[in-house]
Amino acid sequence: MKRLIFCMVFILIITSSCIKKNPESVSRSDFLLNTIVEISLYEDEKTSNQMLDEMFEEIRRCENKYSRYTQESEMARINENRGCQVKVSEDTMEIIEKSLYFSEISGGLFDITIGALVDLWNINGDNPRIPQQEEIDAILKDIDYTKIILDKENNTISIPDTTMQIDTGAIAKGYITDRLVMYLNEKKVDSAILNLGGNLYLYGRKKDGSLWKVGIRDPFGLQGEYLGTVSVENLSVVTSGIYERYFEENGERYHHILNPHTGFPENNMLASVSILAESSTLADGLSTTASLLGPEEAMALIENMDGVEAIMITKDKKIYLSSGIKNGEIPFNLINKEYTVIK
Repeated sequence: MKRLIFCMVFILIITSSCIKKNPESVSRSDFLLNTIVEISLYEDEKTSNQMLDEMFEEIRRCENKYSRYTQESEMARINENRGCQVKVSEDTMEIIEKSLYFSEISGGLFDITIGALVDLWNINGDNPRIPQQEEIDAILKDIDYTKIILDKENNTISIPDTTMQIDTGAIAKGYITDRLVMYLNEKKVDSAILNLGGNLYLYGRKKDGSLWKVGIRDPFGLQGEYLGTVSVENLSVVTSGIYERYFEENGERYHHILNPHTGFPENNMLASVSILAESSTLADGLSTTASLLGPEEAMALIENMDGVEAIMITKDKKIYLSSGIKNGEIPFNLINKEYTVIK
């Protein structure tokens, strides 16, 4: 029996190896949101450091609200006071509302009441395991996003007094990224790179006026190996992949994208999904949603949404591109010839 856990950042900015060496940028990184967060600003050093102080403080503030693993966070209070109405801030109400949107468009496959199932598998922890079916069944009966009660007039949220646990991990990094982008807009920044553990936002253009070039990770390669690139500006690029966090047992791989209907890691043809959108919240939520829906249903969903593009990679090394990438609105360059772009 062999277990392996991997925590990988699966999108690589091609220029990332030289970000810190670039005299035009000021960068800072820290371990937050259970991942490495790095922000690079292309302003003068004094201004950049002042803004970085404020941006990292905002990330810490958000983590202390939205992480169910942080004692006294608003999510933890909701989970610890099941059956009670819990007073929350406006932004916590908003992140729950946005989560429920993804639940609706996915037919419940995106479900933030999945926290107890996440804990049961413990794929992000030190001792992941395959649960017994009876353990899974006992939790599945309580996973139901429709049972979350939002009282917007009084700003309270309540969940049933069951095993239910809210977990916003599939959307929180995107939501926080969008708050940071709002800050950059207020400060009238020209160029910046936000990387919240693989949730990327490429703000403005590079200082020379060119687009940012972003590498799409090879889901079957090593960290730092990519199969192609996209060139973007003012877009978030978020990827979900079956290789990011997983463990292996008896020759089988069990990844972190759990299906709330079956209680097991999703097993369809998708190896990874990259979503490109102006809203990082949208990109974050859709990357998980698409991974659970599978290639055909997911692409149909994406094509019906304005301003959203997708790169879907299947286990047989085929690449499916949404129409805006196919027609060149967002340039895509295939590098690894082992992959085939489906026309």
